[in-house]
Amino acid sequence: MASTLIATPVAIAKAFSPGHVTGFFEISPSHGNYLYRGSRGAGFSIDRGIATTVHVFDSSKPAYRISINGTVSENAEVSRWVLEEYQRLASRPGFVSVDHDVGLPIGFGLGSSGAAALSLSYALNEALNTNLDRAQAAQIAHRAEIACKTGLGTVIAEFAGGFEMRTSAGAPGIGTIDKIELRDYRAVVLCLAPISTKTFLTGRMSEINGKGGVMLRKLSETRSVDDFLKMSYEFAETLELTEGICRGPIASLNAIGIEAGVAMFGHTVFTLVPRSRAKEAKEALKGFGGTLFVCNLDPHGARVL
Repeated sequence: MASTLIATPVAIAKAFSPGHVTGFFEISPSHGNYLYRGSRGAGFSIDRGIATTVHVFDSSKPAYRISINGTVSENAEVSRWVLEEYQRLASRPGFVSVDHDVGLPIGFGLGSSGAAALSLSYALNEALNTNLDRAQAAQIAHRAEIACKTGLGTVIAEFAGGFEMRTSAGAPGIGTIDKIELRDYRAVVLCLAPISTKTFLTGRMSEINGKGGVMLRKLSETRSVDDFLKMSYEFAETLELTEGICRGPIASLNAIGIEAGVAMFGHTVFTLVPRSRAKEAKEALKGFGGTLFVCNLDPHGARVL
């Protein structure tokens, strides 16, 4: 393997996927085809995400190495799934070196596994000349998330970008998105503690589904960011995510007239505010610990760089 890496790569490609915050959702009925599984709901993509670079080397047999922020990882389950799918599709085997440059906290409900899968799929499609269109490459990332139980609707949301409603479940090209125009707003995000999506979803279907569908219908009518934030709070409250460490930061924002929700799934408090109020919102969240940042929305979705 080491000798392979001394050689000159036969192809290099790079792609980016934004991170994503889901405010509320409902899980679609189970389907035998992963492309039709997923969720409906609402959320927004942020301009912090994952940029993935792949180097392809000639090799007598397919193999790969995955690094996250410069450190080799043995635990990148979703990335391994995507890689192995492309090795089946590629016309000739090769050694693939993958470098994920992660610009957001992992495990805090910011869509990192979907962003890793999506940016990797786009980069591999480019480097290996598999000639998939944009939606087909994204479908591989969606299937990886479903198979690994790390997400449901994140990939189609990050594929679309912006402030979106996922109006029917499924992978890109199958599920449907309705984007809501949101000009000159900023996301203010406080990551306090991680949650395992796989663990949290187990046994919570009945709590989630009735409420998420009703909220989506209401947001489809009002298309209001304030309604989205209020419903996101209510949804998180149902799942008891607004108590504990998230309670103080939410109260601090509410005290200055700013609504806030909790990202699905993380102990991560978020809000969307006009640019003129971003500094004020950030100040309200200082002193609670964790990782605090302000960023723009990403209106474009995942793309090859």
